[in-house]
Amino acid sequence: MSEAVENVTENTAVKEKQEETKAEKFVRLGEYRMNKAIDAIGRLENLANKSSYEYTAEQVEAMFLVLESKVAEVKQKFTPAKAKGNATFSFGNMTETEEK
Repeated sequence: MSEAVENVTENTAVKEKQEETKAEKFVRLGEYRMNKAIDAIGRLENLANKSSYEYTAEQVEAMFLVLESKVAEVKQKFTPAKAKGNATFSFGNMTETEEK
């Protein structure tokens, strides 16, 4: 009986994920991954305990430089790219010196 209940639960979960919209999937995964990231950042905070760890200002700066850089990189992925078709080129602005 237990095996049958487990199979029904498993099949229901698979079916629900198949019917999930892209927006629902974004919310589900976004919440899960953000909470994991927040927890990981919180664990970094524990390293600030001077009675347990020794570190230099340069080490701290290096940690946060990488962390902030990665956050900026990921944030950029969510920013819509400008249309590439708007770029124009013209030889009309060349001076006589540039032409020779």
